[in-house]
Amino acid sequence: MNILRKLAAVAVVGALAPIAAWAAPEKTEITIGLPVTTSTFLPLYMADEMGLFEAEGVKVKITAFKGGTDLVRGMIANAVDIGVTSLAGVNVGIAADQPLKAFYGGFNMAVFDWYGVDGINGIKDSKGKRYGVTRIGSSTDFLTRYALQSEGLDPDKDVQIIQGGGSPARMAAMEAGQLDVNIFAPPEKFMAADAGYKLMLKQSDLAQDYPFHVFFSTDEFRKANPETIKAVLRGFVKGVRAAKANKAAGVKVLVDRVGIDPKYADRVYDDFINSIYEDGRMPSDAGMKQFWEVGMMAGEYTEPWPVEKYLDRTFIDSYGEWKPE
Repeated sequence: MNILRKLAAVAVVGALAPIAAWAAPEKTEITIGLPVTTSTFLPLYMADEMGLFEAEGVKVKITAFKGGTDLVRGMIANAVDIGVTSLAGVNVGIAADQPLKAFYGGFNMAVFDWYGVDGINGIKDSKGKRYGVTRIGSSTDFLTRYALQSEGLDPDKDVQIIQGGGSPARMAAMEAGQLDVNIFAPPEKFMAADAGYKLMLKQSDLAQDYPFHVFFSTDEFRKANPETIKAVLRGFVKGVRAAKANKAAGVKVLVDRVGIDPKYADRVYDDFINSIYEDGRMPSDAGMKQFWEVGMMAGEYTEPWPVEKYLDRTFIDSYGEWKPE
């Protein structure tokens, strides 16, 4: 019996007893949408692999889209019941007057780092250099501009920001001498370090946490299916616990399901696992301040939104009542 099967057997046995104490889910088959398949969704993959959602009385189908915008569109079209994506992605839908809100957090990672070629000692002395981002207007672009401003540089005048595509393409451009600095998330940031590029700045140097992913749904779904949501969140909580309790099992899922190179899977796991919280907490005040400042600098917001505009705290605040033992 492999690691995941053993863990699943234990988890299911432990889950059966308390089910009678909770109200039955209103909907027993749901679809959870993700923007892409990526490592930081590990607890959801663990819960799926181990049957932890089904142990809570809900059959879950996890579907990956082609980005957060497509996921929000899928939500509006009723193609998914619950989504997990960036808070920025949810807010795009809200700003378009769609009846959406985030309702649970817990993915508070600040995982981006900036790496540079030899001869650049840090962000402050990178004036005139070429910075690679995924695309102009993307989160990597906004964060890079924020980082530059935080270090006293004008992103429009002091450096050249170049749209370079995905991390592999930007890594190749760096190797070819076409870019001087790049923003990377795992595993590419570990690949950059192994290639000898210099770590110039960590996102966590600017703020220790960030609203990397949040659970969200339509207002109608939350109102009609509170017990279904609690069941899904109990499965997620058990997935968090399983991922943290057994690194070998978590690494295996990263390799098998996400496709992470085994050479980097351990480091990828270590990079974000302690920034996942089962109680659904949102980031610190500093993390949220960074989020709004990045958005305002990008022209997405004119001021920070009041919490009630984007977040329904019902399930976060009642965590102690519905959480699994």
